[in-house]
Amino acid sequence: MIKCHSYNISKNEYSFKSSIEQLTTELSSESIINWIDIEAPGDQEYSGLETKFGFHSLAIEDCKHFSLFPKMDEYDDYVFLVLHHIKAGIQELIVNAGDDEKYLCIKDKYDNDFDKFGIQISEVDIFVTKNSVITIHGESLKQFTLLSDKISRHPEHLKHGRDFMLHELIDLLIDNYLDVSHIWNEVIDILEEDVINKRVSNIIDKIIGLKRGLLLMRRTVSHEKDILTKLIRGTEFKISRKTLIYLQDVQDHIMRLYDEIEINREMISIIFDAYLSTVSNQMNKIMMKLTVIATVFMPMTFIAGVYGMNFKFFPEIEWQYGYLYVWIIFILVGLFSYKFL
Repeated sequence: MIKCHSYNISKNEYSFKSSIEQLTTELSSESIINWIDIEAPGDQEYSGLETKFGFHSLAIEDCKHFSLFPKMDEYDDYVFLVLHHIKAGIQELIVNAGDDEKYLCIKDKYDNDFDKFGIQISEVDIFVTKNSVITIHGESLKQFTLLSDKISRHPEHLKHGRDFMLHELIDLLIDNYLDVSHIWNEVIDILEEDVINKRVSNIIDKIIGLKRGLLLMRRTVSHEKDILTKLIRGTEFKISRKTLIYLQDVQDHIMRLYDEIEINREMISIIFDAYLSTVSNQMNKIMMKLTVIATVFMPMTFIAGVYGMNFKFFPEIEWQYGYLYVWIIFILVGLFSYKFL
């Protein structure tokens, strides 16, 4: 699916097209700002991008394969960015819920379906030319769909220029990271409460799942943080002074997110240590009880072992009350051992 939004700043004219081939003067005029959104492209779309825009074959190849690390490549007359879209399964369930409903839903999935807190990472490729922003992604992204609808209703939104459009797209992606991080904050609070209250069912699986998710997000955020820094400090790709202020705000968000990830990683480690301490204390209590039992029964076992030997001559065997005497000794020894433990 292809959506081509074009806005002529000088004439205040908006047009929408569903094919790259339909774009003619829109691509050559600097007074026209274009946002071309391509969802689930095939070989035909990739070939069209290479032919129509002259994008390098290496950049097109990067679009076809998932990249583990976000990056930014600069070419002569355009910039190519690889970014990530991150979502958690739980987001779809709480998108329109209030704060109380969100917490109840998170708590329910925490107890019954923890896999909903796992994240899925997909790639978003962005080309920025002199007057166009081209986004490529393999699946439908709700944030981009809402932005497309917004531009359809208010096309003058594009008059702010390609730089502002790039900022808006990056901001949408990072805001979604923040949503996932806020959900994890709630989960970590519940996890901490469970460990304190010694409700330790499946704690290890939950801790490992959260640590894996935090590591994946940290890998994405750390590289995108560097990309934003590079854009703000200035490269061959010039950002307008007006948009620079907005990009700095986005950078502030991603720096805060990075700190939040590091804090959550530290919290997970503390919770894991507390869990191990709880398990160790429980084991110590069990060992203490077993030690008491073993200490009480050890002398009894010794006495029973002595009189259980198969010797022919045993003077005590002939005693009339020998069996009773042995039980009295057992009881006295047991009481004495228990009292002085």
